[in-house]
Amino acid sequence: MCKLIIPKKIHNKYLYFLTKFKKLEWSGPAWYKVKTDEDGYPKEWKIIHFHPLNLGSAASTEFESDDMAKILKKTFTECPATKKANIGLIHSHNTMGAFLSSTDQSTIEDMAPNEGFYGSLVVASSGKATEAFGFGYKDQYKASHCVLIDESDIDIQNNIKILEEWELIAKEIENNKVPVSTQIKTYAGTQVYNGQNNWINQHQSNHNQTRLFQDSKVTSVQQQKIDTIVELHFQGKLTDIDAENKLCKLGIDALTAMKLLYPYDPYQTGYLV
Repeated sequence: MCKLIIPKKIHNKYLYFLTKFKKLEWSGPAWYKVKTDEDGYPKEWKIIHFHPLNLGSAASTEFESDDMAKILKKTFTECPATKKANIGLIHSHNTMGAFLSSTDQSTIEDMAPNEGFYGSLVVASSGKATEAFGFGYKDQYKASHCVLIDESDIDIQNNIKILEEWELIAKEIENNKVPVSTQIKTYAGTQVYNGQNNWINQHQSNHNQTRLFQDSKVTSVQQQKIDTIVELHFQGKLTDIDAENKLCKLGIDALTAMKLLYPYDPYQTGYLV
């Protein structure tokens, strides 16, 4: 069995490029350390560095050897380990998922060195798989081969050691979890269901009577906009910051916005009563 190790730093790096260029493919050289068995066959790969060189189209990307030559000196200086590593490829598939196409596999075979190995990693932001890896080599008869690694053999390291103490605390609070109350709570004059995401529909008839301030009554049009923002926040379609900003633009102060968005008292431990 052969596996690929992806350090967390490398993982975060290609996630950045996937997020930055969501609809375009990119590619560049990558460097891998390879551990072999007693017969010289790879048993473990580890990607240690990569450098995107080309931003292509929505369906293809390629870079020239001249472009690679321009970054080699800097790469060897900033990452000395690359000098003794096997050079290969990394490129993105983005939203269509990660896989090694027939073209990718042909490229791996074509790039297989006379000695050593050539690795190729495909990464994607979504899809059935978000990483796919294969490598090429030439046998004793100089015939090129492409080997694909199973998705389950790709290990993304998170560099987090889970302590037994954490597991015990997690188990304790899980066992002591108290069911969330569904009674109506009042925040800044606005009635919501504690722990429920559908309070807007259940209190639709009372929207025009809702007071967000003690001395000011919100119009029905404003209330409808507020209800929409809060519901989208409950559904996870708006981030905390986006929801707060939208409420503030409607003239709601930050404290009231916070009370509308979060079903707890920010100044107390536990829920408001």
